[in-house]
Amino acid sequence: MNPTVFVVDDEPDVRNAVAFALRQSGHTVRTFADGRELLSAVDALLPDLRAIFVLDVRMEPLSGPALHDALIARGLQERTPVLFLSGQGDIPLVVAAMSKGALDFVEKPHIDRLVAKMTAAAAKEAEWFEASRRAAFRLSLWKSLSPRQRRVALRVADGKLNKVIAHELEVTERMIEEHRRKVYEKLGVDSAAGLATTLAGLRADGLELLDGCAERPSR
Repeated sequence: MNPTVFVVDDEPDVRNAVAFALRQSGHTVRTFADGRELLSAVDALLPDLRAIFVLDVRMEPLSGPALHDALIARGLQERTPVLFLSGQGDIPLVVAAMSKGALDFVEKPHIDRLVAKMTAAAAKEAEWFEASRRAAFRLSLWKSLSPRQRRVALRVADGKLNKVIAHELEVTERMIEEHRRKVYEKLGVDSAAGLATTLAGLRADGLELLDGCAERPSR
């Protein structure tokens, strides 16, 4: 499944020209006259949205950078590439947006340059989508563990011996051995090193692994 390109520009001529050029290049395109319309569509499509956004910098009532902030607030910063359409004098605004993760920008009226940049945007979206898919899979594995198994997993990944874990959790060593076996089985690992790598991946995904029944996003 390829991402849809969402074009937002309050000038009909520009919006239609961009959409036509992108469709001619084989992209699926949806157009919007303002940011509020786009956000309504995005909210209806989450969490399965796959998209590339092309945003005009200067729009009313919601500017391109403000719309970008709203997309970031929805957790889309490293899921959906954003490219800006800018005019003369917009460079400081675009630079600020790129510091927040926008992929690139194109000065009007060079629509051909926008089409050329879509290859890189689509590649970045595919990279982010695959990373998101892997993260969701790792999280599903972690959630398959019972609270006790999670506590054991954290200690095994830290290199603690079964007898030490048993003492800390006030259970028998044999029970720890069984929990450890289940943890390895559920997470698809065969060693403490493999377990540590999996937990490091979960932390890199933004999950704070707590010693107990709960965990929470760290960002």
